[in-house]
Amino acid sequence: MKSLMIHSVAVICGFVCLVSCNEQESDLQSVNQSANNQLRIVTHTREGEEASSPIASVYLFNGNNEYVRTLQTDADGNYTSASASVKLPEGSYTLCAVSPSDLPFFRLPAAPVPTSAIALAEGQAMSDFLMATSTVTVADGNERTVDMVLQRKVLELSSVTISQVPADVIGVSVSIAPFYSAIQFNGTYVDDNPLSYTFDLTATATTGVWQATPQQLTFPSKGVPTITVTFTRSEEDTPHTYTCTAEDALSANNKYNIAGTYTEPLGITLSGSITLQPWSTDPSDVTFDFDETNATNNSNTGPTSDTDDPNAGSGSSETTNPPVAGQLYKGCYVVSVDEENHTAVLLSPTEQNNYNANSSSTSVWLTYLTGQLSSWPSITGVTGTWRIPTLIEIQTIANYPEAYDIPVGSRNYFCLIDSVLKEVQLGKKGTGEVEVKTDKISVNYSPGTYLRPVIDISY
Repeated sequence: MKSLMIHSVAVICGFVCLVSCNEQESDLQSVNQSANNQLRIVTHTREGEEASSPIASVYLFNGNNEYVRTLQTDADGNYTSASASVKLPEGSYTLCAVSPSDLPFFRLPAAPVPTSAIALAEGQAMSDFLMATSTVTVADGNERTVDMVLQRKVLELSSVTISQVPADVIGVSVSIAPFYSAIQFNGTYVDDNPLSYTFDLTATATTGVWQATPQQLTFPSKGVPTITVTFTRSEEDTPHTYTCTAEDALSANNKYNIAGTYTEPLGITLSGSITLQPWSTDPSDVTFDFDETNATNNSNTGPTSDTDDPNAGSGSSETTNPPVAGQLYKGCYVVSVDEENHTAVLLSPTEQNNYNANSSSTSVWLTYLTGQLSSWPSITGVTGTWRIPTLIEIQTIANYPEAYDIPVGSRNYFCLIDSVLKEVQLGKKGTGEVEVKTDKISVNYSPGTYLRPVIDISY
């Protein structure tokens, strides 16, 4: 990854010349003729960070969120920090320092606002990306110094390995989704148009081991990602696809090695781990398990009846048979089943928070969240429209504690009561049981409230 970073100084210098050396500079000079307020900006790389230049383009926005100008910090021979100074009128300012290693590969507006998106340019490969944001108030006649620590906003999918692949398999691919597609100048990731990555693996010299080393850089996963492994056994056969959900989201400033092992014959189990190789912290493990019953379109494989399935009746088992309440179906927990009409309600394996409708109106919040659900991560083999669950549905699925990954304590979730948006508190006891605290129902929505939708399906 060092090779991605060492060119950042030259690239950023060129970009700043294009953006700020013309009219933006002259405009600011006319404003600053009577300004006596000196603002000094110092940018650093994070302690323990792999080598990366602290030089950055710093975007200034005033108290009305209007673009003021772009500055470039100067390292002055100091590799660990860089600085720039500017005179500004009295007031509040938002600063965004950006230091990607290949800046031309990103789309950055010439005159942005804090909520403008920084996205990968069409046809370009993701590059390293570091940034920092800060707010400061400049009083008349004062000098202020702002320290900004640049932090990496991307992760790396380093390698993907599947072991013990059957000899008749002629192709292996692994897909991972969803990932954020952009980041705003204020440091918030963009929910729209999430990305998916598919890697074609190659058979190695070791029998049964297929591997790819994409070293793919990307923004973090949008919630907990879905991992799909596909085996192709011949050019005519329908591919065998296995889908599971990782236990945790994939976060920035980490490198991930994804490894799975396939065992046979009956009772086939595909298990694996995602090993983190962080740039700046000690490695840790994220594990996931999925087996032949995760298959979405396989034929003549795995158990064909509950008698053959050793996991039948288990509350956490996956099934390709008709959905059963409390069990997994295509990676989702089944909330309820209408056997007569062949319909079911499934709970999304993904949950997210940090929502803000900028309103106290319940109807505005409901419209806002419904819009967010239009881009909710899809599930292979599941079609329909994601919706906010009712309180009764939450109470039903809470009977299966494995469905909610709540730490000991409590967590608030959005729900509907008589079509009105509410939030209800769920708590996990020391015994592992999930309690729906109906005495904690409120309309005090906050960024800490989680959205975990459901979907109506036919089978």
